[in-house]
Amino acid sequence: MATKEKLQCLKDFHKDILKPSPGKSPGTRPEDEAEGKPPQREKWASKIDFVLSVAGGFVGLGNVWRFPYLCYKNGGGAFLIPYFIFLFGGGLPVFFLEVIIGQYTSEGGITCWEKICPLFAGIGYASIVIVSLLNIYYIIILAWATYYLFQSFQSELPWANCNHSWNTPQCLEDTLRRNKSLWISLSTANFTSPVTEFWE
Repeated sequence: MATKEKLQCLKDFHKDILKPSPGKSPGTRPEDEAEGKPPQREKWASKIDFVLSVAGGFVGLGNVWRFPYLCYKNGGGAFLIPYFIFLFGGGLPVFFLEVIIGQYTSEGGITCWEKICPLFAGIGYASIVIVSLLNIYYIIILAWATYYLFQSFQSELPWANCNHSWNTPQCLEDTLRRNKSLWISLSTANFTSPVTEFWE
């Protein structure tokens, strides 16, 4: 008897969790809301559409630009060991959790947590804040890339010589650095190239 009551309690719990909330979902039509029908939500045409849409969300500048830089700064190939440990131990499980919750509740990133537990409503809003802050970071990277792109169209490249305001007294042009007669009187190890000074 106790088992049947527990099963009924679980069924009621799922009905409450997945009960449509009229007016809250953006896809609710007024006539459906008046009749108490669940909101009509669009579906993916195929599985590949869903996979490509999700891939578009997590493949970006972090993979193309930042990952090689992090590998270089943190020990090259040795960096891949902790990277893959954290990827498979934390990153992918949380990613699948988020996708499964979204599919299960048929809600967006903000409202899906509220359906699971009203106390979790802040998780959705926190994720939006985090994404907004990351967008500021990525916009700065794109601004740098655009700036350097337009700098490369000048007739004389700004990183070709040491005649600029940002150059230090240690700046030594590559043509002078290749002049081996200077090596007798100067130690070229203490000098920097104009390329390094421009990009840093």
